[in-house]
Amino acid sequence: MFARVHEPLAVRLRAIFAEELEEQLTQMHAALASLQRDPADREQLRAIFRVMHTLKGASRAAGVPLIEQVSHALEGELARARDTGAALDAAQLALLLEAADAFGGARERLNSGQPVDSAALSGVLQRVRRGGSGARSAPTPTSTPAIAARAAAVPEAPIAVPIQETTPSPSALPTVADDRAVRDEHVRIGVMQADAITAAAGEIAVLSGALADHAAAVRALRAQLRAHMRSSDADEQQALDRELARLVQQSGDDARSLATISGRLEGPLRHLRQRPVRDLTDTLERMARDVARDVGKQIVVTTEGEAVEADRVVIEALREPLLHLIRNAVDHGIEAPAVRVAAGKPPEGNLRIEVSMHGDRIRLTVADDGAGLDLAAISRAMARHGRVVPTEQTALANAIFDDGFSTRESATTLSGRGVGLGIVRATAERLGGSADVQSVAGRGTTFVLDVPVSIATVRALLVVVGGVILAIPSGFVNRVISAQAKALQHVDGRDVMIVDGPPLPVLPLASLIGAPYRSGAWGDRVQGVVIEGSGHRVAVTVDDLLDERELVMRPLEHVSAETSAATVGAALIGTGDLVLVLSGPFLLAEASRVAGSLSASSLPKRKAAPRPRILVVDDSITSRTLEQSVLSAAGYDVTTAVDGLEAWRAIERASFALVVSDVEMPHLDGIGLCERIRANPGTSSLPVILVTSLDEPAHRARGLEAGADAYVAKSSFDQDQLLDTVRMLIGRQGDDQ
Repeated sequence: MFARVHEPLAVRLRAIFAEELEEQLTQMHAALASLQRDPADREQLRAIFRVMHTLKGASRAAGVPLIEQVSHALEGELARARDTGAALDAAQLALLLEAADAFGGARERLNSGQPVDSAALSGVLQRVRRGGSGARSAPTPTSTPAIAARAAAVPEAPIAVPIQETTPSPSALPTVADDRAVRDEHVRIGVMQADAITAAAGEIAVLSGALADHAAAVRALRAQLRAHMRSSDADEQQALDRELARLVQQSGDDARSLATISGRLEGPLRHLRQRPVRDLTDTLERMARDVARDVGKQIVVTTEGEAVEADRVVIEALREPLLHLIRNAVDHGIEAPAVRVAAGKPPEGNLRIEVSMHGDRIRLTVADDGAGLDLAAISRAMARHGRVVPTEQTALANAIFDDGFSTRESATTLSGRGVGLGIVRATAERLGGSADVQSVAGRGTTFVLDVPVSIATVRALLVVVGGVILAIPSGFVNRVISAQAKALQHVDGRDVMIVDGPPLPVLPLASLIGAPYRSGAWGDRVQGVVIEGSGHRVAVTVDDLLDERELVMRPLEHVSAETSAATVGAALIGTGDLVLVLSGPFLLAEASRVAGSLSASSLPKRKAAPRPRILVVDDSITSRTLEQSVLSAAGYDVTTAVDGLEAWRAIERASFALVVSDVEMPHLDGIGLCERIRANPGTSSLPVILVTSLDEPAHRARGLEAGADAYVAKSSFDQDQLLDTVRMLIGRQGDDQ
């Protein structure tokens, strides 16, 4: 198996697997130490089961068949113990200890570039196949502290930080030893240190927000003093007013400077923790071809977006779910060559793995052109296990993500002994993302994972519910809403509103997250957020909308299961308050459960027509939504971006008639975006409007020098002025472009 792969890639895969094996052994040793104290500990049994399951798939991808066979055999032993509820006996524990030692020896051989033909591993495999007989005698009590010490003494995992921008070509990596030499050219920094630096950058961001709040407070004080001093001495009033104006200006400048510094610090710090998705796709492509060969199928694998980078924690968390998706696509989805030819398809199946950036999130797509999901088989499997069978096809398709679901009645080295695709959705949601599946009979299946680039920070919208501040990840926020209560309609006995499409159910956010949160009664106006994900949308109402911020995530400890399911963590804000960051998938799932399906048959359908596309760029969700709403209401097709970098990626992927951009933004500001647009021959004539709070002649001149076609100040923002400017540059909606 190993010899058939291009040598540099094979070496790289084995080097990656050696690192993963070390991480999995750390978990295995810790679980074994606990099981020696309590052999009936079901959680630790499941932990070792997951280690075996992970090693089985990873070793297959890396071309280490002996580890794959041992892992698969031990997985079966552990599955039987899990399913029967029996505690592990002394012989089973001894066998697992022997396996851990054998895996450790295999790791050393991998690191030294030697073949993994370990007699110790072969011995473990033989004993498992004999039903565990002949295992070495149970360990004496003196071995327990050694195992515990071995688990406790594992050093923190390092992150490699490049000193130079260039990366050696694959041809420069002929051996594992040489690969280690390349890694030695990197500065090694512990994860804890990287986390500490990232947290410090987050504190700077918090301080930046606090300074902005202070500036707003001084501005309010200035207005109050103006009102109180109208009858006082004019000279004294002017002097005080000048001093307050200076403080307002200074506070605002300091806040913007600090935000700029924080933005410059944030990028390099994130890069310390990031790895290219190529580390995953290389493994997946190899594994897909091996699986296809084993089941007698032919496939063509294409990958896109391998250069996209994400936090190493996210990369590692996605490894096992993506292995499951690839196995599922090859084993279940793509048909045998003869079946494909009979159906008018080429004998080779197509498997596409695509990674793309969407703001501060990455989207991973695994698509095949196979037979599609067998909904009838899914229905039968659900009924066989006593589950309620959904009548709606989307819900039926998504049942494959249920924990332990499988349409197969027996396990193989490819199927997962009850793990199934549940791990895919569980991992995505644990990362604060979502998993979705779409299928067309006879044409194929597409799985989409949408997860944040980093779990260390999150961009979120702050809202108020029952006097408590909560955060909703911006990746799930389609827009904010503020509408007259009388504008709500009633369909199927539910409150709904029309927002660019079918009717949306309107639900209080408090009703989704439960006690102790309680919303106030709606007044004349309804404030809320449209949440979107996995093809679903819902409008949730809140008591107040605050602003959008970059939050440094902190794990939640000692919370109830309900709170854990509804949140992805917590974060400090400028006031010193700790806010809960809500889970987007949880809110969408609860909304679907509470509201059910909606019928829009009684509502008039609006005929879609081609519309000029405008890109709105602003790091403030409030400003972004305001401009989006104004332009959408005027008939334009509006796409949004949270900063200049995301905007530039959008411009590279799609065609726009106009860009409306804020100036002060992290990563790439509006001036830089405008300069980049003008410098590119393909976009040099694209009209750009800059909208900013910096209403100063110098800032205006700088924007126009960068090539902006127009400049609109937020302080005097008027929607008619914006629309007049847009129409002047690209015409009215419906005009010939």
